[in-house]
Amino acid sequence: MSKSKGNVVDPYLLAERYGVDALRYFLLREFPFGTDGNFSNEALIGRINTDLANDLGNLVSRTTAMVGKYFGDHLPAVEAADPAMDDELIAMAKGLRDAYEGHMEDYAFQNALMEVFRLIGRANKYIDENKPWLLAKDESQKNRLAQVLYNLLECVRLAAVLLTPFMPDTCGKIFGQIGAGADLRTWESAKTWGLLPMDAAVNKGENLFPRIDMEKELKELEELEKKPVEAEAPKAEEPKEPEYITIDDFNKVKFVTAKILACEAVPKSSKLLRFTLDCGEAFPRQILSGIHEYYEPEELVGKTVVACTNLKPRKMMGIMSNGMLISAVKEEPDGSEKLHLIMLDDKVPAGYGLC
Repeated sequence: MSKSKGNVVDPYLLAERYGVDALRYFLLREFPFGTDGNFSNEALIGRINTDLANDLGNLVSRTTAMVGKYFGDHLPAVEAADPAMDDELIAMAKGLRDAYEGHMEDYAFQNALMEVFRLIGRANKYIDENKPWLLAKDESQKNRLAQVLYNLLECVRLAAVLLTPFMPDTCGKIFGQIGAGADLRTWESAKTWGLLPMDAAVNKGENLFPRIDMEKELKELEELEKKPVEAEAPKAEEPKEPEYITIDDFNKVKFVTAKILACEAVPKSSKLLRFTLDCGEAFPRQILSGIHEYYEPEELVGKTVVACTNLKPRKMMGIMSNGMLISAVKEEPDGSEKLHLIMLDDKVPAGYGLC
């Protein structure tokens, strides 16, 4: 987004079109964390085509396809290492987690991703060096072919473990394709080479990142971006009809003035106060009110308040409350509530009804 130019990139459109994993990867690979960066559709599509389709997607697709073509759904449990051909790749794979961790600790996510893709690129080169399609033609090289494919699968596993924070959905699919169980998908497992069982079940799944036709895609994006963004204006709520009450409804509630004769905290309660009130009746009335947070008992004795005296009695903390004191409550800006007990001029006698 450029505040000066007024242009905005729609992440929802891009995520829907290319997937959240691809978009997240692009942003963390392209822009150093915490800094500004230059976004373009060309850069996004280019990164998807080169890193995700050509490198990662191609490695997973070729490897799983060759396992299926030459051995079925799993490799034979054999060992046929060739140090001259294997050692460089394996050494890079063994050192990957430490290099990756150092960058991640420094929040240099783009560098951590570069380390992973160095291994992916080396694995793709390893395929070209070992030419599995030629090994498959020689029966005596079947064990060596199995070893080459195993080395590739293990590189894929290690790369997927470390790419999981960036592309969790994609890496879940990769683990499923190479037969890596839950214990082989952990951070701890990434420090050890050779954990994938030689005979792990392998299946070629969907193409993870189909290659995108740059020219065609840019035209389609241009058309989509030309469409006016019709932000849905929040619909004004229709004013609700007030819920009026009749005078008969009002007359059902009996409010009277009351003098506080005594007030004390209710034992074992942090909120309740017990009031003894003169409501102009033959005997004092007892009402409990949860306002101890706002008032101390001694400051209320002698005050004139308003009480509802025909509210159905109920017990609180084992004590009967015969009515309710009326307060004013308002929510403060910080979300807390502020309460004020309604108090009248002390010249108003007890037992007067409010009308």
